[in-house]
Amino acid sequence: MRKRPYAILLVLFVLLSAVCLAGCGAQQAAPKKSTALFDPAVPREDTPEAIDAELTARFQSIQKKARKKFTEEDGHKILMHKYGQTMLPDHPQRIAVVGLEDTAVSMHLPIVAAHVVSTSYLYPFMKDMDLANIHINPDTRTVNLEEVQDVHPDLILLRDSYDKNTYLALSKIAPVAPLDLQDEEVTELAMAEAVGRPELGESRLLSYYATVRQARLAIKQQIGNQTVSLLRVLQKEIRLYPYSANATNRFMYELLNLRPPDMVVALDANKNNMVLSMESLPDLDADYLVLSSGYGAGAAGNQEAAAKRYAALREDPLWQTLPAVRKGHLLEVNSVVWNAHGLIAKELAIEDLVNWLGHGAAADR
Repeated sequence: MRKRPYAILLVLFVLLSAVCLAGCGAQQAAPKKSTALFDPAVPREDTPEAIDAELTARFQSIQKKARKKFTEEDGHKILMHKYGQTMLPDHPQRIAVVGLEDTAVSMHLPIVAAHVVSTSYLYPFMKDMDLANIHINPDTRTVNLEEVQDVHPDLILLRDSYDKNTYLALSKIAPVAPLDLQDEEVTELAMAEAVGRPELGESRLLSYYATVRQARLAIKQQIGNQTVSLLRVLQKEIRLYPYSANATNRFMYELLNLRPPDMVVALDANKNNMVLSMESLPDLDADYLVLSSGYGAGAAGNQEAAAKRYAALREDPLWQTLPAVRKGHLLEVNSVVWNAHGLIAKELAIEDLVNWLGHGAAADR
C-alpha cells in the first residue's frame, strides 16, 4: 500500500490525547431529521488547526459507536449485531471474509479465504495473498458454503447486507461477525476489536484521517467554496443523490468538506435519489462534476450498457449546457471504486479528487 504521512498521524494522536484530557469537545448537534453530521449551510474552516480538532472529535465519536457494539459475558467478548449476538473467539488466526474484504485487507488481518474478483479495485492487494476464493453468485448473492467450510475458519467476517439465512448458514461453520461496510469508519474499529487487535483499527483509522487532512488542505486551497457534485449514469437513467442519505456524498461533503450544490441539498428532505431527465440536467449548477458511469465489480454486463448510455449522453446538446461541462470541470471516475465502501476505496477516491482538484486544476476560479 501507499506510504502514510506518519508525522501527521502523530499530530493527530497528540491532539486526541489533549482533547480527551480537557474533557473533549468539538460541538456537534445531534441530527434529528437528517443523517448528516454537519449542516451544509454552515461553513466549516479548513485551516490545519480546525481540521485537526474536527477529526479528533470525529475519532472519539467513532470510538464510542464501535465500543457500543460489544459486551462481555463470563469473560467472553460478545458482538451485538443486526442478526443477534455472536460470542467471539480469542485472537482468531484463520479468518474467512465475505463482503468485508476492504476492511480486513486494510489492516492486514490473517485472512485465509475471501471473495477475490479480478475486476475489483482490491485485486492488486489480494492477488498475492494466497487466499482461497469464496465464490458468490452476484445475482442471487448466494455464498458457496463448502468453500468457506473447506478452509476451517475460526471466525467469519460478514457484511451485514446479506440476508439472515446466509448468516445462519455460516454460523454453523464458525462464529460470524456481521458488520456494516457502509459505516466504514465504525466498522474499521469494530472489526479490529472483534479479532482482538483494537490497536490495528485505531492506527489505521488515524492514518486515514491524516490522508483526509492533507486532501482537504490541498483541495480547498485550489477551489475554495465552489460546489462539487456526483452524477451517476446507469443503464437506463441518470441519478443524483441526496446530501447525507448517500454514503458517497456523506464522504465528500462531511469528511472532505466539499460544498454541495443546492439541488443536492434539497434532495435530503425526502432522502430519495433523483432521476434526472435531460431537460432538468442544465439545472445542476455544480461548479465541478464527478461522473461515474456504471456499477460495481460484479456487474460486467450492466457496466457496458452504462458506458453506452454515457456515450450517447455526451452527444446530446443539453449535456454541453451544464456549467461544469462548459468549463471543462468534469472528472470521469472508476465506478467500481466509487461505488465501493471501505477505507481503501475511499483513499483511492481521495487520490482521484486530489489529483483533479488539488494540484492547480482549478486555478481559473
